[in-house]
Amino acid sequence: MEATAMRLPSGEGWSYLGGQAGAKEPFDLVVRAFGAPVLAAVGDQERGPDSEAVLVPAGEGRRLCGLHFFARPASALGGALVTFRGI
Repeated sequence: MEATAMRLPSGEGWSYLGGQAGAKEPFDLVVRAFGAPVLAAVGDQERGPDSEAVLVPAGEGRRLCGLHFFARPASALGGALVTFRGI
């Protein structure tokens, strides 16, 4: 499975990583942070996360389970690079 890279802009807004609107069961997504820590979260819909965010330290990854996935830099002062796979 290929990983997708995305540069997250600075600020406190969530970036939508992707999801599956018609999915009947939650699925796994692996998020990796590069250069700066990020927060990652899941939601039932595309409008935003509805769960508590998980900290992904720079150089590490975390597995999330849900329908729609979101990420933002842990610090509003700088952007971050993430990769994710599973969608």
